[in-house]
Amino acid sequence: MNSEPDFVGPPQTGTGRLQYKWVLLLVVASGGFLSIMNAGMVNIGAPDMIDDFKTGASLIVWVNLAFVMGTTVPLLPLSRMSDVFGRKRLYLAGALVVPVGLTLSAISQDLFQLIAARTATGIGSAMILANDNALVTQTFPASERGKAQGMMNMAFGLGIGLSFFLGGVLVDIFDWRALFWARIPAQLLLVFAIWRFVRSDSKDPSRDTTGYSVDFAGVLLLAVVMVGSLLAINQAGRLGLSSALVIVIIGIVALALLLLIIVEKRSNFPVIQLNLFRSRVFSSGVTAQFFGQMAHGGWNFLAPFLLITGMGYSASIAGLIVLPFHTIRLVLSPISGALSDKFGTRPASFIGHITLLIGLVLLTKLGTDAPIWQYVMIITIGGAGLSIFLPANNSAIMGSVPRDSLSIASGFLATSRSIGNSMGMALAAAIYASTLGSGRVVEAVTAPIEAVNAVGQGITVVALVSAIGLVAIVLRGRG
Repeated sequence: MNSEPDFVGPPQTGTGRLQYKWVLLLVVASGGFLSIMNAGMVNIGAPDMIDDFKTGASLIVWVNLAFVMGTTVPLLPLSRMSDVFGRKRLYLAGALVVPVGLTLSAISQDLFQLIAARTATGIGSAMILANDNALVTQTFPASERGKAQGMMNMAFGLGIGLSFFLGGVLVDIFDWRALFWARIPAQLLLVFAIWRFVRSDSKDPSRDTTGYSVDFAGVLLLAVVMVGSLLAINQAGRLGLSSALVIVIIGIVALALLLLIIVEKRSNFPVIQLNLFRSRVFSSGVTAQFFGQMAHGGWNFLAPFLLITGMGYSASIAGLIVLPFHTIRLVLSPISGALSDKFGTRPASFIGHITLLIGLVLLTKLGTDAPIWQYVMIITIGGAGLSIFLPANNSAIMGSVPRDSLSIASGFLATSRSIGNSMGMALAAAIYASTLGSGRVVEAVTAPIEAVNAVGQGITVVALVSAIGLVAIVLRGRG
């Protein structure tokens, strides 16, 4: 039996303590796996949706944007509610909301209904993602949290790697509605697993709900900041950063952010616990996570343009080339987690982030005549870096916060991951389009060298952004 003072797992009743933590990890990892599948599979059905709803790509993109907004905006408020009212309750509620959202998505008769259903699915996913890291951290001792985070990251990588392949099979055999129908049984199984195996923490003596009230002003301002940021990102990729609309949105976001800080400092029950950022480990970890995910999102956007438009590979071959970037997490994430438990989180975080940076830099050196094995090798290097970085960094963040703030810290992690990915994609899109010229993006199909050069410039900027995260790790100090 582990005797570490910071071990706060459930009491040893029913399922033994040692067995319980691994059962819980399996349940939580499954929830993360299904959430990632929710985010990734829909992309493959976009062309069929365009034909079915008789609309264009500019509107279909809102099917995914609605899910992102639904997931991102409520994360921090839900994380705070979890700390107050119980993590299992909101985790189970989220698992129940998701299959409802999937059903409504599958039976949608128009684009508006589908967007609304995807928003509901995103809110359910937010309830899950706001609690997964907290549930693992409260159950595992500090000496094993890195290993646990590694296995969770492995599940995320598997979800991303399989989403495109399985989605393509479903669309080819049935239609885009099958993307939603097929996942409902798995989601219902997750509901049962949470209800049956996850122990309630609602009676945690460290959590006093007396006099608690929802910080409505904070929630509203946070929503403005989140939604405004996503809208600015979306419009910047389409209109450019100098657009009057983008500038106005950024101004509104900046004002809302200022007011949010003022409101949260005065609130007795703030949505955002600003005091968490007094910890150098927490603040540097969140910063590194944000910029690392920007690099990840930027690469995910640029990869198809590099391999299909620039190199002329088919979509299936391009998918196989990119696959190691995600699937290497299956091998390295648990190893990284175990090593961070033994040697500390900072060395693994640093090595992982600098490896990701090296992979991005090497990609900028390849041209149209590079053999396929070089692309596979370099892409694998980048994926290996991300696989080493994430478990160690997540473990450092979650281990730096007090017991009663685990869920809000988990929410910060999920939020930084979502916003970072979105901003990375928008930044990469803006650079790619501006490099080619807005009117020449389509023409890039017949100009592979120009496409490769545009991708190279995009990846260069993404690499520079990633370097900011590396600096944050260096400044973290020990741990």
